[in-house]
Amino acid sequence: MQAAPRFSRTVRHPGAPDPQRIVSLAGPAMQLDFTLEAGRNLRDAISIPLSRAGLEGGTVRFGQLAISQLHFLMPALAVDDQHAAFYSAPQAMEEGTLIDYACATYGRKDGEPFVHCHAVWRDRQGQRQGGHLMMEKTLVGADTPAQAWGLHDATMATRYDPETNFTLFYPTRLAEQAVTSTGKRVVLARIRPDQDLTMAVEAACAEHGMANAIVRGSVGSIIGAEFDDGRVLEDRATEILIRAGEVRQGRARLEIGLINPQGQVCEGVLARGCNPVLICFELVLQEL
Repeated sequence: MQAAPRFSRTVRHPGAPDPQRIVSLAGPAMQLDFTLEAGRNLRDAISIPLSRAGLEGGTVRFGQLAISQLHFLMPALAVDDQHAAFYSAPQAMEEGTLIDYACATYGRKDGEPFVHCHAVWRDRQGQRQGGHLMMEKTLVGADTPAQAWGLHDATMATRYDPETNFTLFYPTRLAEQAVTSTGKRVVLARIRPDQDLTMAVEAACAEHGMANAIVRGSVGSIIGAEFDDGRVLEDRATEILIRAGEVRQGRARLEIGLINPQGQVCEGVLARGCNPVLICFELVLQEL
């Protein structure tokens, strides 16, 4: 068994570590091309088409989305010992903001559709920023294509997590018995803190016998970042999404967008074995 890496950047969480560090399930792949409709809030623009298609849990990607109202949070340091990190106060941007790229996890909270989304955008002056979108308050400004990948017999359901003291997504089977298929699969996974993100993606693939996969869903946080070009960011709190990720013959390569507590955006390929998850990471893999 390969030894877990020791990290130079780490944090302490309020609860005891759960022994199962990667939770995942797999099922027959669903893929959906749809339109984010102008005038809807982003939660409804995503959840209504996915619900109609029978996609119960998964991920959504979109880009070049004009926004008429943008409301968001940024990562922030915790103000007490009840959490390892937290969020900034709510913020807003004026009309004319364009989301460059975004990834959202789609699931359920208290039985209702729920969407967790990280994005990078440009304001009217072209300045880049990013953060955690407040989906019910952020309004779509123009019809925009989007893509979803997921499962019809499982979802990402929220559950209280005593380790981090947050309510977080958790892969959850909806049927008593998984649907079997000989076709390609999708994996829904949740990665717990202090796991190297690249190696955890590889481990999730290996758990389901996948040698090759594309990272479709990618919403979470890591502790700072170390890139394969030698750059190191020491920020403790971040929000990230994977711009492009794949696993080839069991080896992962992850190109990320990272947002620090000042809302600044940094991009690059993560160095393997050097980037521990902060709170959690929501992962959706499509088998190749």
